[in-house]
Amino acid sequence: MSLCLDRRVTFERQGQGRNALNEPTGAWAEIATLWAARADLAETERAAAGQIGAVRAARFTLRRSALAEGPARTLSAADRLRDEGMIWNITGVTERGRWVDVSAVSNGRKEEA
Repeated sequence: MSLCLDRRVTFERQGQGRNALNEPTGAWAEIATLWAARADLAETERAAAGQIGAVRAARFTLRRSALAEGPARTLSAADRLRDEGMIWNITGVTERGRWVDVSAVSNGRKEEA
């Protein structure tokens, strides 16, 4: 399989701070910037609380060796990634041979609200 790892994606992990309601308050910190290939899976609109919002789903594929060291080897759904300025929430991480697939969704926001 020949993939075109044509984009730099930055993985981020939220700091350990918590508020009185035990909600995470720590700032997002970069854990790794790696080359990846992106395959867009779906764009849908969904209605929630009387508002309609667009949701995009994509799969980012990276070399497994690139994740072998440091905090990036423990990527999970608690982390997120940035690609072309957009924030993507990770929904799953799957290893397949020498590749790692990272499934993610985004609502198209460029900065955290």
